[in-house]
Amino acid sequence: MVSDTNIRKADTATVSAPNPRPDNVSGRRLFSLKRRERRRFTPRRFLLSSRLTQLIIASNLVGLIILVVGALAMNRFEEGLIQGKVDNIASLAATITTVMGERATGIGQASELDVEGAKKVLRGVNVPPSWRVRLHDRSGQVVADTERLDNKIEVSPLDPIQTEDDPPKPRVDVWRDGLTSWARKTLHELPWRQNRRDRFRWDLKADIRAGLSGETVSGARYGADDSLVVTATLPVMRVQQVLGTITVESHDVDGIVNAERRALAPIIGLAFFATLLSSLALILFITLPMRRLAKAAEQVARNPRKYDAIPDLSRRRDEIGDLSLVLRDMTKGLYNRVDDIANFAADVAHEIKNPLTSLRSASDTLRVARTDADRDKLIDIISQDVTRMNRLITDISNASKVDANLAKDTAQTLDVGEIVANIVAFYTQTKSGSGPDVVDMSDLPDPTFIRAFEAPFAQVLRNLIDNALTFSPENGTVDVAASASDNKVTITVSDQGPGIPDGNLEAVFDRFYTERPEGAKFGSHSGLGLAICRQIMTAHRGRIWSENKTEADGAISGARFFVELPRQTTGGGPDAPRRKRG
Repeated sequence: MVSDTNIRKADTATVSAPNPRPDNVSGRRLFSLKRRERRRFTPRRFLLSSRLTQLIIASNLVGLIILVVGALAMNRFEEGLIQGKVDNIASLAATITTVMGERATGIGQASELDVEGAKKVLRGVNVPPSWRVRLHDRSGQVVADTERLDNKIEVSPLDPIQTEDDPPKPRVDVWRDGLTSWARKTLHELPWRQNRRDRFRWDLKADIRAGLSGETVSGARYGADDSLVVTATLPVMRVQQVLGTITVESHDVDGIVNAERRALAPIIGLAFFATLLSSLALILFITLPMRRLAKAAEQVARNPRKYDAIPDLSRRRDEIGDLSLVLRDMTKGLYNRVDDIANFAADVAHEIKNPLTSLRSASDTLRVARTDADRDKLIDIISQDVTRMNRLITDISNASKVDANLAKDTAQTLDVGEIVANIVAFYTQTKSGSGPDVVDMSDLPDPTFIRAFEAPFAQVLRNLIDNALTFSPENGTVDVAASASDNKVTITVSDQGPGIPDGNLEAVFDRFYTERPEGAKFGSHSGLGLAICRQIMTAHRGRIWSENKTEADGAISGARFFVELPRQTTGGGPDAPRRKRG
Protein backbone atom coordinates (compact mmCIF):
# COMPACT_ATOMS: atom_id res chain seq x y z
CA MET A 1 0.00 0.00 0.00
CA VAL A 2 2.90 2.30 0.79
CA SER A 3 4.61 1.58 -2.51
CA ASP A 4 1.37 2.23 -4.43
CA THR A 5 1.00 5.61 -2.70
CA ASN A 6 4.56 6.50 -3.59
CA ILE A 7 4.00 5.57 -7.19
CA ARG A 8 0.90 7.75 -7.42
CA LYS A 9 2.75 10.69 -5.89
CA ALA A 10 5.54 10.27 -8.39
CA ASP A 11 3.06 10.13 -11.25
CA THR A 12 1.35 13.29 -9.99
CA ALA A 13 4.64 15.12 -9.82
CA THR A 14 5.48 14.00 -13.32
CA VAL A 15 2.18 15.24 -14.70
CA SER A 16 2.39 18.59 -12.96
CA ALA A 17 5.87 19.25 -14.36
CA PRO A 18 6.12 17.31 -17.65
CA ASN A 19 8.94 19.43 -19.05
CA PRO A 20 11.37 20.43 -16.30
CA ARG A 21 13.15 23.60 -17.34
CA PRO A 22 16.97 23.24 -17.56
CA ASP A 23 19.16 25.52 -15.52
CA ASN A 24 21.12 26.80 -18.52
CA VAL A 25 18.14 28.35 -20.34
CA SER A 26 18.85 31.95 -21.33
CA GLY A 27 16.75 34.85 -20.06
CA ARG A 28 15.14 35.49 -23.44
CA ARG A 29 14.39 31.79 -23.87
CA LEU A 30 12.89 31.64 -20.38
CA PHE A 31 10.70 34.68 -21.10
CA SER A 32 9.50 33.06 -24.33
CA LEU A 33 8.64 29.84 -22.50
CA LYS A 34 6.69 31.72 -19.81
CA ARG A 35 4.80 33.73 -22.41
CA ARG A 36 3.93 30.54 -24.31
CA GLU A 37 2.63 28.95 -21.11
CA ARG A 38 0.49 32.03 -20.39
CA ARG A 39 -0.94 32.02 -23.92
CA ARG A 40 -1.86 28.36 -23.76
CA PHE A 41 -5.58 27.80 -23.39
CA THR A 42 -6.33 31.52 -23.02
CA PRO A 43 -9.33 33.25 -24.62
CA ARG A 44 -8.90 34.36 -28.21
CA ARG A 45 -7.51 37.87 -28.53
CA PHE A 46 -9.61 40.65 -30.03
CA LEU A 47 -9.61 40.69 -33.83
CA LEU A 48 -7.92 44.07 -34.16
CA SER A 49 -5.25 43.11 -31.61
CA SER A 50 -4.22 40.13 -33.70
CA ARG A 51 -0.72 40.46 -35.12
CA LEU A 52 -1.87 39.06 -38.47
CA THR A 53 -4.69 41.62 -38.71
CA GLN A 54 -2.31 44.42 -37.82
CA LEU A 55 0.20 43.28 -40.43
CA ILE A 56 -2.51 43.13 -43.11
CA ILE A 57 -3.77 46.63 -42.31
CA ALA A 58 -0.24 48.04 -42.00
CA SER A 59 0.93 46.51 -45.29
CA ASN A 60 -2.08 47.93 -47.10
CA LEU A 61 -1.69 51.35 -45.48
CA VAL A 62 1.98 51.67 -46.40
CA GLY A 63 1.22 52.13 -50.10
CA LEU A 64 -1.62 54.52 -49.32
CA ILE A 65 0.56 56.59 -46.99
CA ILE A 66 3.27 56.81 -49.62
CA LEU A 67 0.69 57.95 -52.17
CA VAL A 68 -0.82 60.53 -49.83
CA VAL A 69 2.50 61.90 -48.63
CA GLY A 70 3.83 62.06 -52.17
CA ALA A 71 0.69 63.76 -53.41
CA LEU A 72 0.68 66.28 -50.60
CA ALA A 73 4.38 67.00 -50.72
CA MET A 74 4.65 67.06 -54.54
CA ASN A 75 8.31 68.03 -54.21
CA ARG A 76 9.32 67.31 -57.79
CA PHE A 77 6.35 69.12 -59.26
CA GLU A 78 6.91 72.06 -56.94
CA GLU A 79 10.63 72.22 -57.69
CA GLY A 80 10.02 72.12 -61.44
CA LEU A 81 7.33 74.77 -61.16
CA ILE A 82 9.57 77.01 -59.06
CA GLN A 83 12.48 76.64 -61.43
CA GLY A 84 10.27 77.53 -64.38
CA LYS A 85 8.94 80.54 -62.49
CA VAL A 86 12.45 81.69 -61.62
CA ASP A 87 13.52 81.49 -65.25
CA ASN A 88 10.44 83.39 -66.42
CA ILE A 89 10.76 86.10 -63.78
CA ALA A 90 14.49 86.51 -64.39
CA SER A 91 13.81 86.78 -68.12
CA LEU A 92 11.12 89.43 -67.58
CA ALA A 93 13.33 91.35 -65.17
CA ALA A 94 16.23 91.26 -67.63
CA THR A 95 13.97 92.57 -70.41
CA ILE A 96 12.67 95.42 -68.22
CA THR A 97 16.14 96.44 -67.07
CA THR A 98 17.42 96.43 -70.63
CA VAL A 99 14.60 98.64 -71.87
CA MET A 100 14.89 101.00 -68.90
CA GLY A 101 18.63 101.27 -69.37
CA GLU A 102 18.03 102.50 -72.89
CA ARG A 103 14.91 104.68 -72.47
CA ALA A 104 14.60 105.81 -68.86
CA THR A 105 18.14 107.15 -68.17
CA GLY A 106 19.98 110.20 -69.18
CA ILE A 107 23.01 110.51 -71.44
CA GLY A 108 26.64 110.79 -70.42
CA GLN A 109 28.35 110.47 -67.11
CA ALA A 110 25.56 112.37 -65.34
CA SER A 111 23.00 109.66 -66.10
CA GLU A 112 20.00 109.64 -63.81
CA LEU A 113 16.98 107.38 -63.54
CA ASP A 114 13.99 108.87 -65.37
CA VAL A 115 11.16 107.87 -63.05
CA GLU A 116 8.38 108.90 -65.40
CA GLY A 117 10.03 107.15 -68.31
CA ALA A 118 10.46 104.05 -66.14
CA LYS A 119 6.79 104.12 -65.24
CA LYS A 120 5.88 104.29 -68.93
CA VAL A 121 8.07 101.27 -69.54
CA LEU A 122 6.35 99.36 -66.73
CA ARG A 123 2.92 100.29 -68.04
CA GLY A 124 3.90 98.87 -71.41
CA VAL A 125 4.93 95.54 -69.91
CA ASN A 126 2.30 92.78 -69.79
CA VAL A 127 2.59 91.67 -66.16
CA PRO A 128 0.45 88.65 -65.14
CA PRO A 129 -2.16 89.38 -62.42
CA SER A 130 -0.31 87.48 -59.69
CA TRP A 131 3.03 89.09 -60.50
CA ARG A 132 4.43 92.33 -59.15
CA VAL A 133 7.25 94.56 -60.45
CA ARG A 134 8.87 97.21 -58.29
CA LEU A 135 11.51 99.79 -59.20
CA HIS A 136 13.90 101.06 -56.55
CA ASP A 137 16.26 103.99 -56.92
CA ARG A 138 19.82 104.21 -55.66
CA SER A 139 18.63 104.87 -52.12
CA GLY A 140 16.49 101.77 -52.06
CA GLN A 141 13.23 103.66 -52.15
CA VAL A 142 10.31 102.40 -54.24
CA VAL A 143 9.71 104.80 -57.11
CA ALA A 144 7.40 102.65 -59.25
CA ASP A 145 5.12 99.69 -58.48
CA THR A 146 2.88 97.84 -60.93
CA GLU A 147 0.20 97.51 -58.26
CA ARG A 148 -0.10 101.33 -58.17
CA LEU A 149 0.44 102.19 -61.83
CA ASP A 150 -2.89 100.81 -63.03
CA ASN A 151 -5.67 103.37 -62.42
CA LYS A 152 -8.47 101.19 -63.77
CA ILE A 153 -11.29 100.26 -61.41
CA GLU A 154 -12.49 96.68 -61.52
CA VAL A 155 -16.26 96.28 -61.36
CA SER A 156 -17.71 92.91 -60.37
CA PRO A 157 -20.99 91.77 -58.85
CA LEU A 158 -21.19 91.58 -55.11
CA ASP A 159 -21.68 88.27 -53.35
CA PRO A 160 -25.31 87.50 -52.50
CA ILE A 161 -26.47 88.63 -49.12
CA GLN A 162 -26.61 85.71 -46.69
CA THR A 163 -29.88 85.47 -44.78
CA GLU A 164 -31.09 83.06 -42.15
CA ASP A 165 -33.41 81.46 -44.71
CA ASP A 166 -30.56 80.49 -47.02
CA PRO A 167 -29.77 76.76 -46.99
CA PRO A 168 -26.66 75.80 -45.01
CA LYS A 169 -23.52 74.65 -46.73
CA PRO A 170 -23.63 70.94 -47.68
CA ARG A 171 -22.08 68.71 -45.07
CA VAL A 172 -19.83 67.07 -47.66
CA ASP A 173 -18.34 70.45 -48.52
CA VAL A 174 -17.90 71.25 -44.84
CA TRP A 175 -16.06 67.98 -44.25
CA ARG A 176 -13.94 68.42 -47.37
CA ASP A 177 -12.99 72.01 -46.49
CA GLY A 178 -12.24 71.04 -42.91
CA LEU A 179 -10.10 68.07 -43.98
CA THR A 180 -8.25 70.23 -46.51
CA SER A 181 -7.62 72.91 -43.92
CA TRP A 182 -6.38 70.34 -41.40
CA ALA A 183 -4.05 68.73 -43.96
CA ARG A 184 -2.60 72.10 -44.98
CA LYS A 185 -2.06 73.14 -41.39
CA THR A 186 -0.49 69.81 -40.48
CA LEU A 187 1.91 69.87 -43.39
CA HIS A 188 2.62 73.54 -42.85
CA GLU A 189 3.68 72.98 -39.26
CA LEU A 190 6.03 70.08 -39.93
CA PRO A 191 9.44 70.85 -38.35
CA TRP A 192 11.47 70.31 -41.49
CA ARG A 193 9.17 72.62 -43.45
CA GLN A 194 9.44 75.28 -40.75
CA ASN A 195 13.23 74.99 -40.84
CA ARG A 196 13.18 75.34 -44.60
CA ARG A 197 11.04 78.50 -44.37
CA ASP A 198 13.36 80.01 -41.79
CA ARG A 199 16.39 79.20 -43.92
CA PHE A 200 14.94 80.76 -47.10
CA ARG A 201 13.15 83.72 -45.53
CA TRP A 202 12.85 86.60 -48.03
CA ASP A 203 14.83 89.74 -47.20
CA LEU A 204 13.91 92.36 -49.83
CA LYS A 205 16.35 94.91 -48.52
CA ALA A 206 19.24 92.48 -48.82
CA ASP A 207 18.24 91.72 -52.42
CA ILE A 208 18.08 95.48 -53.20
CA ARG A 209 21.55 96.00 -51.74
CA ALA A 210 22.88 93.14 -53.81
CA GLY A 211 21.21 94.58 -56.94
CA LEU A 212 22.65 98.06 -56.31
CA SER A 213 26.07 96.47 -56.08
CA GLY A 214 25.57 95.04 -59.56
CA GLU A 215 24.61 91.45 -58.60
CA THR A 216 21.62 89.42 -59.78
CA VAL A 217 19.55 87.68 -57.12
CA SER A 218 16.78 85.15 -57.94
CA GLY A 219 15.08 82.15 -56.37
CA ALA A 220 12.23 80.98 -54.15
CA ARG A 221 11.74 82.69 -50.83
CA TYR A 222 9.17 82.68 -48.04
CA GLY A 223 7.42 85.88 -47.01
CA ALA A 224 6.49 87.08 -43.56
CA ASP A 225 3.15 85.22 -43.80
CA ASP A 226 5.04 81.99 -44.75
CA SER A 227 3.72 82.19 -48.33
CA LEU A 228 6.02 81.05 -51.13
CA VAL A 229 7.38 83.92 -53.29
CA VAL A 230 9.46 83.50 -56.44
CA THR A 231 11.54 86.63 -56.91
CA ALA A 232 14.32 88.09 -59.03
CA THR A 233 16.21 91.33 -58.43
CA LEU A 234 18.38 92.85 -61.21
CA PRO A 235 20.26 96.18 -61.43
CA VAL A 236 19.11 98.90 -63.84
CA MET A 237 22.33 100.04 -65.50
CA ARG A 238 23.48 102.64 -67.96
CA VAL A 239 26.70 101.27 -69.38
CA GLN A 240 28.54 100.41 -66.10
CA GLN A 241 26.59 102.74 -63.82
CA VAL A 242 23.86 101.28 -61.55
CA LEU A 243 20.88 103.61 -61.42
CA GLY A 244 18.40 101.41 -59.52
CA THR A 245 16.98 97.89 -59.21
CA ILE A 246 14.04 96.00 -60.64
CA THR A 247 12.36 93.40 -58.41
CA VAL A 248 9.89 90.96 -59.98
CA GLU A 249 7.96 88.65 -57.70
CA SER A 250 5.29 85.96 -58.15
CA HIS A 251 2.84 84.71 -55.52
CA ASP A 252 0.90 82.10 -57.51
CA VAL A 253 3.07 79.01 -56.87
CA ASP A 254 1.20 78.01 -53.71
CA GLY A 255 -2.11 78.36 -55.51
CA ILE A 256 -1.01 76.11 -58.38
CA VAL A 257 0.38 73.45 -56.04
CA ASN A 258 -2.75 73.51 -53.86
CA ALA A 259 -4.94 73.21 -56.95
CA GLU A 260 -2.99 70.11 -58.02
CA ARG A 261 -3.34 68.66 -54.56
CA ARG A 262 -7.08 69.25 -54.58
CA ALA A 263 -7.27 67.52 -57.96
CA LEU A 264 -5.57 64.48 -56.41
CA ALA A 265 -8.00 64.34 -53.49
CA PRO A 266 -10.56 62.06 -55.28
CA ILE A 267 -7.76 59.68 -56.29
CA ILE A 268 -6.53 59.55 -52.70
CA GLY A 269 -10.09 58.89 -51.54
CA LEU A 270 -10.46 56.01 -53.99
CA ALA A 271 -7.09 54.63 -52.91
CA PHE A 272 -8.14 54.78 -49.27
CA PHE A 273 -11.44 53.04 -50.07
CA ALA A 274 -9.61 50.35 -52.06
CA THR A 275 -7.16 49.87 -49.18
CA LEU A 276 -10.03 49.51 -46.74
CA LEU A 277 -11.77 46.93 -48.94
CA SER A 278 -8.51 45.04 -49.45
CA SER A 279 -7.83 44.94 -45.71
CA LEU A 280 -11.36 43.76 -44.96
CA ALA A 281 -11.13 41.07 -47.66
CA LEU A 282 -7.80 39.79 -46.34
CA ILE A 283 -9.09 39.79 -42.78
CA LEU A 284 -12.27 38.00 -43.86
CA PHE A 285 -10.58 35.36 -46.02
CA ILE A 286 -7.31 34.86 -44.10
CA THR A 287 -7.44 36.07 -40.51
CA LEU A 288 -10.92 34.82 -39.61
CA PRO A 289 -10.41 31.29 -41.09
CA MET A 290 -7.09 31.04 -39.31
CA ARG A 291 -8.80 32.07 -36.06
CA ARG A 292 -11.44 29.38 -36.66
CA LEU A 293 -8.74 26.76 -37.15
CA ALA A 294 -6.85 27.93 -34.04
CA LYS A 295 -10.03 27.92 -31.97
CA ALA A 296 -10.98 24.44 -33.20
CA ALA A 297 -7.46 23.14 -32.48
CA GLU A 298 -7.72 24.59 -28.99
CA GLN A 299 -11.05 22.81 -28.47
CA VAL A 300 -9.47 19.54 -29.58
CA ALA A 301 -6.57 20.11 -27.18
CA ARG A 302 -9.01 20.79 -24.33
CA ASN A 303 -11.38 17.92 -25.10
CA PRO A 304 -10.13 14.94 -27.15
CA ARG A 305 -13.71 13.90 -27.84
CA LYS A 306 -14.08 16.94 -30.12
CA TYR A 307 -11.38 15.83 -32.55
CA ASP A 308 -13.83 16.42 -35.41
CA ALA A 309 -14.35 20.11 -34.46
CA ILE A 310 -11.78 21.35 -37.00
CA PRO A 311 -13.80 22.92 -39.85
CA ASP A 312 -13.61 21.62 -43.40
CA LEU A 313 -12.49 24.57 -45.56
CA SER A 314 -11.63 22.54 -48.65
CA ARG A 315 -14.12 24.54 -50.72
CA ARG A 316 -11.69 27.47 -50.62
CA ARG A 317 -9.29 25.66 -52.99
CA ASP A 318 -6.27 27.44 -51.48
CA GLU A 319 -3.57 26.86 -48.90
CA ILE A 320 -5.89 27.50 -45.95
CA GLY A 321 -8.30 24.90 -47.31
CA ASP A 322 -5.40 22.48 -47.68
CA LEU A 323 -4.31 23.30 -44.13
CA SER A 324 -7.77 22.51 -42.78
CA LEU A 325 -7.79 19.14 -44.57
CA VAL A 326 -4.32 18.30 -43.30
CA LEU A 327 -5.27 19.26 -39.75
CA ARG A 328 -8.44 17.17 -39.95
CA ASP A 329 -6.58 14.17 -41.33
CA MET A 330 -3.73 14.59 -38.87
CA THR A 331 -6.08 14.92 -35.89
CA LYS A 332 -8.23 12.03 -36.99
CA GLY A 333 -5.18 9.87 -37.63
CA LEU A 334 -3.69 10.81 -34.26
CA TYR A 335 -6.80 9.85 -32.30
CA ASN A 336 -7.28 6.74 -34.40
CA ARG A 337 -3.73 5.85 -33.53
CA VAL A 338 -4.45 6.48 -29.85
CA ASP A 339 -7.53 4.24 -30.07
CA ASP A 340 -5.54 1.58 -31.91
CA ILE A 341 -2.86 1.67 -29.25
CA ALA A 342 -5.47 1.30 -26.52
CA ASN A 343 -7.18 -1.56 -28.32
CA PHE A 344 -3.86 -3.15 -29.16
CA ALA A 345 -2.81 -3.04 -25.53
CA ALA A 346 -6.10 -4.65 -24.52
CA ASP A 347 -5.73 -7.35 -27.17
CA VAL A 348 -2.13 -8.02 -26.17
CA ALA A 349 -3.11 -8.35 -22.52
CA HIS A 350 -5.89 -10.74 -23.47
CA GLU A 351 -3.74 -12.88 -25.76
CA ILE A 352 -0.87 -13.12 -23.29
CA LYS A 353 -3.22 -13.86 -20.42
CA ASN A 354 -4.40 -17.11 -22.06
CA PRO A 355 -0.97 -18.83 -22.24
CA LEU A 356 -0.08 -17.44 -18.82
CA THR A 357 -3.24 -18.96 -17.38
CA SER A 358 -2.42 -22.25 -19.08
CA LEU A 359 1.17 -22.08 -17.77
CA ARG A 360 -0.02 -21.44 -14.23
CA SER A 361 -2.51 -24.27 -14.37
CA ALA A 362 0.03 -26.72 -15.84
CA SER A 363 2.73 -25.73 -13.32
CA ASP A 364 0.32 -26.12 -10.40
CA THR A 365 -0.83 -29.48 -11.70
CA LEU A 366 2.78 -30.58 -12.31
CA ARG A 367 3.47 -30.41 -8.59
CA VAL A 368 0.81 -33.01 -7.79
CA ALA A 369 1.33 -35.23 -10.86
CA ARG A 370 1.89 -38.83 -9.80
CA THR A 371 3.00 -40.55 -12.97
CA ASP A 372 5.77 -39.83 -15.46
CA ALA A 373 3.25 -39.80 -18.30
CA ASP A 374 1.23 -37.03 -16.65
CA ARG A 375 4.37 -35.03 -15.94
CA ASP A 376 5.57 -35.39 -19.54
CA LYS A 377 2.17 -34.27 -20.81
CA LEU A 378 2.18 -31.20 -18.56
CA ILE A 379 5.76 -30.36 -19.58
CA ASP A 380 4.68 -30.50 -23.25
CA ILE A 381 1.82 -28.10 -22.47
CA ILE A 382 4.22 -25.72 -20.72
CA SER A 383 6.62 -25.91 -23.67
CA GLN A 384 3.81 -25.16 -26.12
CA ASP A 385 2.64 -22.21 -24.05
CA VAL A 386 6.20 -20.83 -23.86
CA THR A 387 6.55 -21.23 -27.62
CA ARG A 388 3.21 -19.49 -28.13
CA MET A 389 4.21 -16.62 -25.84
CA ASN A 390 7.56 -16.28 -27.60
CA ARG A 391 5.81 -16.11 -30.98
CA LEU A 392 3.27 -13.62 -29.61
CA ILE A 393 5.94 -11.34 -28.16
CA THR A 394 7.99 -11.45 -31.38
CA ASP A 395 5.00 -10.61 -33.59
CA ILE A 396 3.77 -7.95 -31.17
CA SER A 397 7.21 -6.33 -31.26
CA ASN A 398 7.24 -6.41 -35.06
CA ALA A 399 3.72 -4.98 -35.28
CA SER A 400 4.56 -2.14 -32.90
CA LYS A 401 7.61 -1.20 -34.97
CA VAL A 402 5.82 -1.07 -38.33
CA ASP A 403 4.65 2.54 -38.07
CA ALA A 404 8.00 3.72 -36.71
CA ASN A 405 9.90 1.98 -39.51
CA LEU A 406 7.55 3.41 -42.13
CA ALA A 407 8.03 6.92 -40.74
CA LYS A 408 11.83 6.57 -40.93
CA ASP A 409 11.94 4.81 -44.30
CA THR A 410 11.97 6.53 -47.70
CA ALA A 411 9.69 5.53 -50.55
CA GLN A 412 11.44 4.30 -53.69
CA THR A 413 10.54 3.55 -57.28
CA LEU A 414 10.31 -0.24 -57.46
CA ASP A 415 9.82 -2.71 -60.30
CA VAL A 416 6.92 -4.92 -59.20
CA GLY A 417 7.86 -7.82 -61.47
CA GLU A 418 11.41 -7.89 -60.16
CA ILE A 419 10.29 -7.91 -56.51
CA VAL A 420 7.78 -10.72 -57.11
CA ALA A 421 10.35 -12.73 -59.07
CA ASN A 422 13.00 -12.35 -56.35
CA ILE A 423 10.61 -13.37 -53.53
CA VAL A 424 9.33 -16.39 -55.48
CA ALA A 425 12.93 -17.41 -56.24
CA PHE A 426 13.77 -17.20 -52.54
CA TYR A 427 10.94 -19.57 -51.58
CA THR A 428 11.86 -21.92 -54.41
CA GLN A 429 15.50 -22.10 -53.33
CA THR A 430 14.69 -22.55 -49.63
CA LYS A 431 12.01 -25.24 -50.15
CA SER A 432 12.62 -28.46 -48.26
CA GLY A 433 10.69 -31.69 -48.30
CA SER A 434 7.32 -32.11 -49.96
CA GLY A 435 5.90 -28.71 -49.08
CA PRO A 436 3.86 -26.57 -51.49
CA ASP A 437 5.57 -24.88 -54.45
CA VAL A 438 5.50 -21.10 -54.93
CA VAL A 439 4.93 -20.24 -58.60
CA ASP A 440 5.20 -16.82 -60.30
CA MET A 441 2.21 -16.36 -62.61
CA SER A 442 2.73 -12.64 -63.30
CA ASP A 443 1.74 -11.03 -66.57
CA LEU A 444 3.27 -7.55 -66.57
CA PRO A 445 4.68 -5.19 -69.15
CA ASP A 446 8.41 -4.88 -68.73
CA PRO A 447 9.04 -2.97 -66.47
CA THR A 448 6.13 -1.87 -64.23
CA PHE A 449 6.89 0.62 -61.46
CA ILE A 450 5.27 1.55 -58.17
CA ARG A 451 6.24 3.99 -55.43
CA ALA A 452 6.66 2.05 -52.17
CA PHE A 453 8.80 1.28 -49.16
CA GLU A 454 10.89 -1.67 -50.27
CA ALA A 455 11.32 -3.65 -47.04
CA PRO A 456 7.72 -3.24 -45.72
CA PHE A 457 6.24 -4.00 -49.15
CA ALA A 458 8.33 -7.17 -49.39
CA GLN A 459 7.14 -8.10 -45.87
CA VAL A 460 3.52 -7.90 -47.09
CA LEU A 461 4.24 -10.40 -49.86
CA ARG A 462 6.16 -12.70 -47.52
CA ASN A 463 3.36 -12.69 -44.92
CA LEU A 464 0.77 -13.51 -47.57
CA ILE A 465 2.91 -16.31 -49.02
CA ASP A 466 3.68 -17.72 -45.54
CA ASN A 467 -0.03 -17.67 -44.74
CA ALA A 468 -0.81 -19.44 -48.04
CA LEU A 469 1.89 -22.06 -47.44
CA THR A 470 0.39 -22.78 -44.03
CA PHE A 471 -3.04 -23.58 -45.45
CA SER A 472 -1.95 -25.31 -48.70
CA PRO A 473 -1.64 -29.09 -48.79
CA GLU A 474 1.62 -30.86 -49.40
CA ASN A 475 2.66 -31.05 -53.08
CA GLY A 476 0.24 -28.18 -53.71
CA THR A 477 1.03 -24.79 -55.23
CA VAL A 478 0.85 -21.18 -54.14
CA ASP A 479 0.34 -18.91 -57.15
CA VAL A 480 1.71 -15.37 -57.06
CA ALA A 481 0.42 -13.23 -59.94
CA ALA A 482 0.95 -9.55 -60.71
CA SER A 483 -1.04 -7.57 -63.27
CA ALA A 484 -1.25 -3.89 -64.20
CA SER A 485 -3.79 -1.46 -65.60
CA ASP A 486 -3.34 2.15 -66.66
CA ASN A 487 -3.07 3.47 -63.11
CA LYS A 488 -3.03 0.47 -60.76
CA VAL A 489 -0.97 -2.61 -60.03
CA THR A 490 -2.59 -5.71 -58.49
CA ILE A 491 -0.77 -8.64 -56.90
CA THR A 492 -2.66 -11.86 -56.10
CA VAL A 493 -1.56 -14.69 -53.77
CA SER A 494 -3.69 -17.85 -54.12
CA ASP A 495 -3.54 -21.11 -52.18
CA GLN A 496 -5.25 -24.49 -52.41
CA GLY A 497 -6.42 -24.66 -48.82
CA PRO A 498 -9.89 -24.90 -47.28
CA GLY A 499 -10.63 -21.23 -47.89
CA ILE A 500 -12.02 -18.64 -45.51
CA PRO A 501 -15.44 -18.78 -43.86
CA ASP A 502 -17.76 -16.40 -45.69
CA GLY A 503 -18.34 -14.28 -42.64
CA ASN A 504 -14.64 -13.87 -41.92
CA LEU A 505 -13.31 -12.48 -45.22
CA GLU A 506 -12.77 -9.13 -43.55
CA ALA A 507 -12.15 -10.38 -40.00
CA VAL A 508 -8.96 -12.23 -41.05
CA PHE A 509 -7.24 -8.83 -41.06
CA ASP A 510 -8.09 -8.18 -37.42
CA ARG A 511 -5.36 -8.47 -34.84
CA PHE A 512 -4.96 -11.85 -33.15
CA TYR A 513 -7.47 -13.50 -35.47
CA THR A 514 -6.42 -17.15 -35.84
CA GLU A 515 -8.00 -19.81 -37.96
CA ARG A 516 -5.54 -22.69 -37.65
CA PRO A 517 -5.60 -25.39 -40.30
CA GLU A 518 -6.10 -28.95 -39.20
CA GLY A 519 -2.86 -30.47 -37.91
CA ALA A 520 -1.06 -27.13 -37.54
CA LYS A 521 1.39 -26.89 -34.69
CA PHE A 522 -0.07 -25.13 -31.64
CA GLY A 523 1.42 -21.67 -31.06
CA SER A 524 2.75 -21.27 -34.62
CA HIS A 525 0.22 -18.50 -35.45
CA SER A 526 -0.19 -15.24 -33.55
CA GLY A 527 -2.90 -13.73 -35.76
CA LEU A 528 -0.85 -10.59 -36.49
CA GLY A 529 0.55 -11.36 -39.95
CA LEU A 530 -2.45 -10.21 -41.99
CA ALA A 531 -3.07 -7.28 -39.63
CA ILE A 532 0.50 -6.10 -40.29
CA CYS A 533 -0.15 -6.43 -44.04
CA ARG A 534 -3.17 -4.16 -43.87
CA GLN A 535 -1.28 -1.70 -41.69
CA ILE A 536 1.51 -1.46 -44.26
CA MET A 537 -0.89 -1.18 -47.22
CA THR A 538 -2.77 1.64 -45.51
CA ALA A 539 0.52 3.52 -45.19
CA HIS A 540 1.05 2.96 -48.96
CA ARG A 541 -2.46 4.31 -49.73
CA GLY A 542 -3.27 0.93 -51.18
CA ARG A 543 -5.81 -1.82 -50.54
CA ILE A 544 -5.74 -5.43 -49.43
CA TRP A 545 -8.69 -7.82 -49.37
CA SER A 546 -9.48 -11.52 -49.55
CA GLU A 547 -11.80 -13.78 -51.56
CA ASN A 548 -12.47 -17.50 -51.88
CA LYS A 549 -11.71 -19.44 -55.03
CA THR A 550 -14.69 -21.45 -56.20
CA GLU A 551 -15.06 -24.24 -58.72
CA ALA A 552 -17.80 -24.58 -61.30
CA ASP A 553 -19.96 -26.48 -58.85
CA GLY A 554 -19.55 -23.74 -56.21
CA ALA A 555 -17.09 -25.67 -54.04
CA ILE A 556 -14.35 -23.62 -52.35
CA SER A 557 -10.89 -24.56 -53.67
CA GLY A 558 -8.75 -22.11 -51.76
CA ALA A 559 -8.28 -18.51 -50.66
CA ARG A 560 -7.04 -15.60 -52.71
CA PHE A 561 -5.56 -12.35 -51.33
CA PHE A 562 -5.35 -9.18 -53.40
CA VAL A 563 -2.90 -6.30 -52.97
CA GLU A 564 -3.57 -3.13 -54.99
CA LEU A 565 -1.26 -0.13 -55.33
CA PRO A 566 -1.18 3.01 -57.50
CA ARG A 567 1.01 2.60 -60.55
CA GLN A 568 3.76 5.13 -61.17
CA THR A 569 3.26 6.17 -64.78
CA THR A 570 5.69 9.13 -64.74
CA GLY A 571 9.17 9.55 -63.41
CA GLY A 572 9.92 5.82 -63.41
CA GLY A 573 13.26 4.11 -63.65
CA PRO A 574 14.16 3.63 -67.31
CA ASP A 575 17.56 2.25 -66.29
CA ALA A 576 16.05 -0.44 -64.03
CA PRO A 577 17.59 -3.87 -64.60
CA ARG A 578 15.61 -6.30 -66.72
CA ARG A 579 14.26 -9.24 -64.78
CA LYS A 580 14.82 -12.78 -65.93
CA ARG A 581 11.90 -15.11 -66.29
CA GLY A 582 12.79 -18.73 -65.64
